[in-house]
Amino acid sequence: MTDFGIDFRRSDDFPHLRDRVAAARAQFRANAEQYVQLRRKAEAMRKEAQELRDHATELRDSLRDSVATYVAVLRQIDMPPERAIVLVKSAVLESDLFPDKHHRQVIEEAVRWAVDAYYAA
Repeated sequence: MTDFGIDFRRSDDFPHLRDRVAAARAQFRANAEQYVQLRRKAEAMRKEAQELRDHATELRDSLRDSVATYVAVLRQIDMPPERAIVLVKSAVLESDLFPDKHHRQVIEEAVRWAVDAYYAA
């Protein structure tokens, strides 16, 4: 007997052994194929996520610069800081029809940048 439950000494067990080996190989091949495809997909998603993060960083920097420019102009026309903050918040709120937690985070960042820019000018 073997681990497969087949007596290799009996010639009538050989066809069963070949069938089991073929079935095990087919299952292994199918699993390997699925795993390779999954790894490819995961790598593509990782690269896409990195590109999105890079793009988000660029947009965030651009937003910070535009907030600073906007607040500097508001300060030049003697806009009080409280009113400048309200205008910055309203601009963010107008940027999307569906405010959510991401809006709140952008508002918080924009207000921080606005305060820094207002008092840096």
